[in-house]
Amino acid sequence: MRALIVMFGIFGLCLFAYAPAAVALTGEKLDTGPGANWRMLDKQAEELYRFVVAGEWEKAQHKVTEIGKLMTETSFTGVTGVEGVRALSDAIVQVKRALPAVEINEPKLMHVTARLRLATDALTHPKQAMWLQYEQVLRDDMSRLMQAERKEDWQIRANQWLEHIDRIRAAAIIQRNPQSIEIMESIVQLVQRGVQGEIRTAEVNQTLNKYGDVLLSQLFGKSKEEPALGPLQNDSLPMQWTFMLAFIVCLTLTYVAFQKYRYEQDVIRPGRFRK
Repeated sequence: MRALIVMFGIFGLCLFAYAPAAVALTGEKLDTGPGANWRMLDKQAEELYRFVVAGEWEKAQHKVTEIGKLMTETSFTGVTGVEGVRALSDAIVQVKRALPAVEINEPKLMHVTARLRLATDALTHPKQAMWLQYEQVLRDDMSRLMQAERKEDWQIRANQWLEHIDRIRAAAIIQRNPQSIEIMESIVQLVQRGVQGEIRTAEVNQTLNKYGDVLLSQLFGKSKEEPALGPLQNDSLPMQWTFMLAFIVCLTLTYVAFQKYRYEQDVIRPGRFRK
């Protein structure tokens, strides 16, 4: 009887230990923290981007409306500051303005939708965000920009650089400090003045040659030495495997206890024979 009680006790502990793992593995965990809304924003922005790529404008309009509503219900404390919230809000507004047009400008719509997608991704991936992949793109843009010999070529490449900067702008504001963003904005304004002919392209190139690496270091340099996985994913997989291993161990102990119980019931014990 004692062995039977121990067996059921171990089995009960197994069920208690396995329950969180089962919930985690099936994805049915109730997540009500602030991170839940951030992840929902990211998911909806991804769906919006797919609708735009597919040319499903009506679905895209409904989706961006949902995104705007969800943002008003979301707290961004702990993930970004006032500047980041404003940048995300502006990204949503730009998509809303681009969609209801009589004749939709598809390149512009793709651009503003991609900017929103990168911004929401930055909320949920603080150390492995998609916008960080633009480092080499911007570096190549600047290299081609400074190598351009004709003014027309310079303007084309300058506009490409400005477009790429604008695409990651909201995401960068969400994740980087105001000082780094101020450097970015200053250089952007300088390049824009060069495109408009307000200053000589040689002066712009000189500034890019001097401060371009500083800008890239401020935006991307810190991300290279950080862990590949963001905080939202640090505990998910290890916790699941921990509970799974605990369940296997408990199941094994239960089986051993049960076999011991059966042995004690069926074994022929040595004893004294009656004469």
